[in-house]
Amino acid sequence: MSISHSRNQNLLPLLPVLFQPEFLVANDTGTLLIVAGSSGILVMELPARYPPYGAFENNKDVVYCKSHSLDERLLFCSEVIKVRRVRFHPGSPKNAHILVLTSDNTLRLYGIENSTAISLAAYQIGETPIGVFPGTKTSYLAAFGEVGVDFDFGQPELDLDTKSLFLKEKNFSSLVWPVYVLRGDGSVYTINIPADQKTKPTVSGPLPRNTRQDPQEEACSIICLNTNPEVVCIANSNGTIYHSTLLQIEEEEYAKLKSETPNTAKKELLCFESIELELGLSTTTEDNAYTCPIFLHKDESRPGRYFATHSAGIHSVSITCLKDLQIYINGSTENQPMDDIFNQESKAEYLVCTKTSASENTNPIIGFALYYEPTSLISILADGNLLSLGILTAEILPTIEELEVEDKKGDVPSPLKKMLRDPFDHNIQKLLRRSSNQPILKLGGEGKHSQKECYELLQRASQVFREYFENHARAREEIEKRVKALQMMKEFQLKQIDNMNAEKHALREKAENLAEKYEDIKDKQDEMMKRCEKLLVVVSQKGAEPSDSEKEYLKELELYRDKIEKYKTSIEKLKMKVKYQKIQIANWKAQEERKVSQMSETHSNTIKNNLKETSEKIQEMVKELNEYKERLHLK
Repeated sequence: MSISHSRNQNLLPLLPVLFQPEFLVANDTGTLLIVAGSSGILVMELPARYPPYGAFENNKDVVYCKSHSLDERLLFCSEVIKVRRVRFHPGSPKNAHILVLTSDNTLRLYGIENSTAISLAAYQIGETPIGVFPGTKTSYLAAFGEVGVDFDFGQPELDLDTKSLFLKEKNFSSLVWPVYVLRGDGSVYTINIPADQKTKPTVSGPLPRNTRQDPQEEACSIICLNTNPEVVCIANSNGTIYHSTLLQIEEEEYAKLKSETPNTAKKELLCFESIELELGLSTTTEDNAYTCPIFLHKDESRPGRYFATHSAGIHSVSITCLKDLQIYINGSTENQPMDDIFNQESKAEYLVCTKTSASENTNPIIGFALYYEPTSLISILADGNLLSLGILTAEILPTIEELEVEDKKGDVPSPLKKMLRDPFDHNIQKLLRRSSNQPILKLGGEGKHSQKECYELLQRASQVFREYFENHARAREEIEKRVKALQMMKEFQLKQIDNMNAEKHALREKAENLAEKYEDIKDKQDEMMKRCEKLLVVVSQKGAEPSDSEKEYLKELELYRDKIEKYKTSIEKLKMKVKYQKIQIANWKAQEERKVSQMSETHSNTIKNNLKETSEKIQEMVKELNEYKERLHLK
């Protein structure tokens, strides 16, 4: 494991490795590492990493890891039971559950708990092989393809057998992870293996398929892509890979099948495509009958792409119809027929070649891994070379598709509009698409190749590159056409701009003239309005007789005037009375002062009350007089 440009660390298990390691598997959290071979499985607990380079144990040169051997006596001592596939259970809360497929048609579940390896359960997925061919380790069932060779986990599903369809707790108790087991004859079985061991799973299958596999073909690998609908890829040793969609069986058909076979699965495989990989670079027209095991690897950066590794090299396979299929499933293109979607052929690229079809020398791929952002593959060859290759076609970010404007019915689309509406880069990619590619050659045989073989390789490379040149020539012609069309459109648009500028100047002059006329008309209108107002005032002043409303108003004014005169006289009288009362009161007070006897209390209260009432009446009359003055505007 590389820490810097000049430092490496060696991870060594505390337990000895008694078997030949064939592949490594690490969990998603990077806490466990599986070293597996056909005769044993060793699980290493990885220590924590430390800064600055993320090294183990303070950047020590040698790091010893605590190790656990899974069923060491069974796997190492048995000559019949061999390890076929090892994967971590994705439903494990701590990424510590391991599922192993062995050659005795058994799935074994292990768990690493409290630094201890525990064998949790074993599930039989078929008949147990009994006898073997004399002088070999191949069982009779394996010869007829009735033994599991590979398995993969599907997408999680909600367990409909639970009481509620919603997860009440934050755990995986109501989710099931289906396991799809591939046998050598191409049949696929399914089983739901929970990590909590609360239910006993049952094996269902084989899954119905719309295609029959040739008995001479031997299935060797299976993967389930993370797509909707779920796509299952099955590889055979002769280079054929089948792409199938996993669909639910209708209830009526499922009931009919279940009555015939109780272990019928609820899903079926609909094969929509099969591709053939070139196992070894072909330099002649002769058929290539080379066969070898093929291993499939998912590409997490693109769900519709995966890689196939084998003794003859590495292939990259892209399923082009998945994007349109997902759009069709979501219901956005209801009018698009299904045949148009599945007519899109998948693309297989030969990235690395380690064998030619005419030679028996091979340089197998013994290690493969993917590095993301950007997507790159890292592989180890049998001769000890390490190969790192960047995948330039990886789509890191999804492309934003522009919404196409629907043409109206009856309109005939123009070829120029159609050409400009379609994305130009897509057209160039279609033109540059090639039927074959030239892989990187990493041939075996220590460079000892005959002149004939070298010449045939040179001829093939020349033919492939000649096709590249033709595609580039067509792309150049298309670019020239597009440039010419854009130049014509530019000239036409420049003319339109000149015409629009001339119209703009004309419209601006007209607008200025209209604005001047408007101002003149507005001034004349204001002058006319003032003259009309003066005429109305003069007419109203020179009128001989008042109108009815004016007569009524005059009458009211006369009435108010008479009332005011009456009020004035009454007010004068009241004032005189008040003056007289004041004089009388003053005289009375003087007389009283002269008197020796004092006035009685009852007499004084009566006088006070009379004076108070008189003053209140006077104030009310003054208030009413002021109100009439305000109404008649006499102030």
